[in-house]
Amino acid sequence: MKTLFIISLMLVSMSATAYQQACELVAQKAGHSYKVKLNRFASITAPEDLPQSITAELLTRNGMWFIYKSTEDMFTKEQCSPQQRDKINIVPVLFNQSSGHNAVVNGVFLIKTYQEKDINLITNRHNFKKVTQLPNRFSAIFDVKPQDSYDQLIEALDNDKDIEKLVPLLSEPTYSTR
Repeated sequence: MKTLFIISLMLVSMSATAYQQACELVAQKAGHSYKVKLNRFASITAPEDLPQSITAELLTRNGMWFIYKSTEDMFTKEQCSPQQRDKINIVPVLFNQSSGHNAVVNGVFLIKTYQEKDINLITNRHNFKKVTQLPNRFSAIFDVKPQDSYDQLIEALDNDKDIEKLVPLLSEPTYSTR
């Protein structure tokens, strides 16, 4: 009985400390090459239109996204998701160490279920928008926005008995910037 209690306490403790910083679980699910960069963010706001209260330098462009590096961390542990700062929208960015690219966390996930019928269950249970069904009938791409935190969402989805695997699909250029 005492052993069972200790194991239960360890499991609760482990889940409470599953991640230490914003977007850490997103980076883990995206792959070993991705690293959290809390002082980087993406926005569709051009550099000349950034509010003076946001001190950031433009690093690069990624399609419609401007990728910035700020002098401060832009996301807290509980906020790995789009945020509004001084009337502009900002989105988290991960850094791909292998390619040297910044990848925008855009709220789109690939989800694989154990059974084909579970795809529709996932859509309804979590109120996701299914973007496209993939040729593998157990997998689909979902728009999971809006969320307070993609990390918290990943924790919840990891506990969903119908989900086998989930991967955030990031907006990342395919060309080399070197």
